[in-house]
Formats: sequence, structure tokens, C-alpha cells
Amino acid sequence: MGVLKIIVRILSYICYAVIGVYALICAPMITGAKPVVVLSGSMRPTFEVGTIIYYKAVPQEEIQKDDIITYQMGNELVTHRVKRIENGDYITQGDANNIEDGKPVPYSAVQGRVGGLAIPILGYGVTFINNNMWLFIVIVVILLAEFLLSNMKSGKISTSEKEN
Repeated sequence: MGVLKIIVRILSYICYAVIGVYALICAPMITGAKPVVVLSGSMRPTFEVGTIIYYKAVPQEEIQKDDIITYQMGNELVTHRVKRIENGDYITQGDANNIEDGKPVPYSAVQGRVGGLAIPILGYGVTFINNNMWLFIVIVVILLAEFLLSNMKSGKISTSEKEN
């Protein structure tokens, strides 16, 4: 039982670390910022693939040329730089792209302007966990096992009846 307890304890520490990292990633949400993981290289070198960036809703008049915005395009979120503004729509382009995006972006599609906070590399882990929700069940089972094993009395199990 001792080896099992040690293994479960180590796994529980890993689970606590994952939960702590998620808490840190979510902390800026208190201010209204929303995290998104960069999934393509279109914004290199500004944002590398796997970087977590944060965007926040802003009024239309606050979005200016050279701002980086996150907008809805079909079922996807896209984060690109505003190259110019025409008739209230945004002409965008990824920093690594040679040409502007094909369609102007109306303000109604804009989710927010990207702020200065960016966390490199951690987006890979977040994406992996979000795409494999069974890991949540594994974390719960490990933490439950750690709780049960740490609260079991070692040695002989005591009973409420006295032996004669």
C-alpha cells in the first residue's frame, strides 16, 4: 500500500499543478479579458503558435490602425492586425502574411482587442486538455484516490466492538 500511496501522491501533485496553471490562465478573466490559444503562424513573430493571448471587448471608436483584434469568422476566432479602417469595417492581415485578409471585418464580428498579456507555449497544454476532456475525469479520480488514501488509518482497521 505504501508504493501506491506514493504514486498517487505524486500524481496528485501533478494534478494540483495543472489546476494551479489553469487558475493563473483564467485570472485575467476577472477584468473581462478572455483567453484564446494561437493555433496558426499567421501572427508570427508577434505571437507564436501555442501562445495564450487575451482579448477584451472595446467600443468601436477605440479600435485603431495597427491594433490586434480577435474576431469571429464562421465558427473560428481569428486574431489579426488592423491594417486600415474603411467605412467602419476593419481590413486585417496576419503579421506573417503577405496579403490582407479577403473580407473586411465588421465591428459586429469583433470579439475584442488583444492586450499586452501573452503566455507562450502553455496553449499547447490547454488545447490538449480541452480536446481530451476525459483527462478531467482522470484528475478527479486521482485527487479522490489521494484523499481516500491519505485519510485511511495505517495498520489494523479498528472496530467498534471489543474483542473477548
